[in-house]
Amino acid sequence: MEKTKELPSGYYAVVACDEDASKDFFIYKGEKYSVTPGKNLFSCLNDAYVASDTVPCKVLEGLDYESFDTPVIIMSGGEHLYNKGTPAGRSIKVDHSVTILGNNASRNPNLTSSSPSERPMLNPERQSDETILVSDSFWWGRFIIDEGCRADKIIFDGITLSQMCLEDMRRNTELDAYISFRNIIHRSPIFRTMYKILHPTKSSALKRKVEIINIRIEDMDDADYGNYFMTPAVDELILDGLVVANTTQIFGFTSACGDISNIPENAQNARITIKNSYFEALLSENSIRTALPDLGERSFEVTVDSCIFNNASLPGEPPLTLDVPTDKASVTVRNSTFINSHDISVSAIRLNGSGCSIHLENNTLSGFTAETQRILPDHGKGPDYVENHASDWESGCPDSHTVIGTDKADFSNLDKLYEGKRAYYGDLHVHTSCGGTSDGAYPMKDWPGTMDELHLDFAAVVDHGQMRGFFLPEWDDERFIIGTEPGTAITDLTSCRHNLRSMHYNMLFPHKYGLAMVMANFPEYKFKGDELTGTYVYARFTKERFRELVDYIQSIGGAVVHPHPKMMICSDDPLDYYIGEHTFLETLYDKYGSNYSIRNYDLWKKLLALGKHVYASGGSDTHGGVRNDTVSTFYTTERLGITFFETMKRGDFSVGAVGIQMAIDDSPMGSEISFVDGMVLNVRVGDFYKCEICDDGKYEIRIFTDKGLAYASAYNGQLTQNIALKVQDRAFYRVEIFDLKQGFVISHSNPIWLDKK
Repeated sequence: MEKTKELPSGYYAVVACDEDASKDFFIYKGEKYSVTPGKNLFSCLNDAYVASDTVPCKVLEGLDYESFDTPVIIMSGGEHLYNKGTPAGRSIKVDHSVTILGNNASRNPNLTSSSPSERPMLNPERQSDETILVSDSFWWGRFIIDEGCRADKIIFDGITLSQMCLEDMRRNTELDAYISFRNIIHRSPIFRTMYKILHPTKSSALKRKVEIINIRIEDMDDADYGNYFMTPAVDELILDGLVVANTTQIFGFTSACGDISNIPENAQNARITIKNSYFEALLSENSIRTALPDLGERSFEVTVDSCIFNNASLPGEPPLTLDVPTDKASVTVRNSTFINSHDISVSAIRLNGSGCSIHLENNTLSGFTAETQRILPDHGKGPDYVENHASDWESGCPDSHTVIGTDKADFSNLDKLYEGKRAYYGDLHVHTSCGGTSDGAYPMKDWPGTMDELHLDFAAVVDHGQMRGFFLPEWDDERFIIGTEPGTAITDLTSCRHNLRSMHYNMLFPHKYGLAMVMANFPEYKFKGDELTGTYVYARFTKERFRELVDYIQSIGGAVVHPHPKMMICSDDPLDYYIGEHTFLETLYDKYGSNYSIRNYDLWKKLLALGKHVYASGGSDTHGGVRNDTVSTFYTTERLGITFFETMKRGDFSVGAVGIQMAIDDSPMGSEISFVDGMVLNVRVGDFYKCEICDDGKYEIRIFTDKGLAYASAYNGQLTQNIALKVQDRAFYRVEIFDLKQGFVISHSNPIWLDKK
């Protein structure tokens, strides 16, 4: 090592967690620099960032940069926190441009292999003296660029990021922005979207260019969250030199259903370039996919150049799925290798749409049936009525059932069960602003008026940590269901990955003193104060003690919901999410087509397959304004909170935007009965929530048993449908309404179980 040099102006040094931040020297890339603690030497990244206000005039040795036009932070090898000793250690709020350089800045983590089927090696030079930025919580490893931030350049280079996410939340800022992540290793697990970039508003002048260069993502577990590698809404995205292998993230650029657009709302044209990259075992939906649901007359270009896709998708899915709705969407794939060892026939590239601006040049295929497959959009409307023939007929589904023809079917049982009732729509999971520990942003007093504007009839209010809201003058017994949402960690779960065993749970009650009764009988909550000032802690429970809590709540007439189950617990065992019979699991969450909904719904189906009698629930979990994009549909005689609650507790409602009436003989949804030969299942589907239905929609009514699909038929959502099936000896029957054009479930019933002994 040469003699000590003075660290030039414009550089801000950060020592690792176990280093002394009071010393007068700093070693970076083998060079020793004299520094002044508190001036240009700091103990954490955030302190250095806050102090950084000068641009360097020279480039340090070992850096592949010609010059800098932002302040530069240099970080030593070793582990680093964002901010030492404070809760803010989980994030950094960005307010100015910066370049952040790890000890291995300008050093590619990937070494190219000699064979295209072999994964590029990890550069051994990156395995010593590596800069590792870690978070002390899976919730808050964030580098946040908020609305109004004028930072026009952000660069990360030569760092291993553990549980770290970039979040560019700007939508209206007028700026030309550049973001670059270079020579980065992402370390498993990751629980949030890695690169989250929000759409600008249509009137915004914000333009963004993003470069992701020489990145390594290997054996990445997203903990079943269903989050993304990236949600880009940028004018230009360049991915160059990536090695991505064995990741459970949704790696492509849209949701599992393809409803997140890749062209910014304010852009006339945009492009994505993927080059010199290696992809293997992308273990979530769609592999790499683009989506352009709102392209219109604008233009979008995708170029894939000199890439290797080695079994890069789930079996039966292509490695590339690219939207080409019109000729305004251009696709070029060249000099790339596609390898498929799965014993399932599939094309290498799926083209969604009729666009013809497709350029395929010098690609090599192994194990694929074709280079491309074209999927044309379904522009047709569904029929007014389902195919319910006049005479009995077999459904022809995997679990085929006899469909009773319209001239024989008798729906008088439904008429009787739902007589005098009408459809009401509401959100079963909301948070308000009502003081105390509530963390909603929208005042409780303003909820009813806004609910009327959005055609919402009810809401289950589950503000955290208190019972205050029930006793305020603005509490509305007609519109609100009584509840609260604590959290806990189940201490003796054994199958959870990454020790993710925490959960939230919603307790709902028929009267305002139900929560007080729970607090009195479970001292773990350490409740203090009265109705308006009292608060409780998030108690930890064993499985046995938590089951006692659930049993007690049910014994006093309450109900327990496991909300957003896949957001917190991470387990391959569905029973780790199971909190007892006749409890609820939140299936549709945030939005009908969200990745959370897809995973929660799959989890619920697994519990049903295990013979568990678990009801479904749904909700937006809004902490902001009133929302109507995740409603449930109830049939009741009146608009009243207690009536909604009692109907919910019986499981006689549909989760989603379509009303479902369902009965086997005289037993409605949520019932537990014994199979008897000659039973008939009657289903009536109608009362489509008017804020959700599309004029040109096409929906499919599906009836499932524990043995599979028993019936399916399409319709346009406009008219009420009636279906009758002859019941067979099955564990349960349930109904779902699938949006064929958007590709997700928009409503489903609770089951009727026939396994009562």
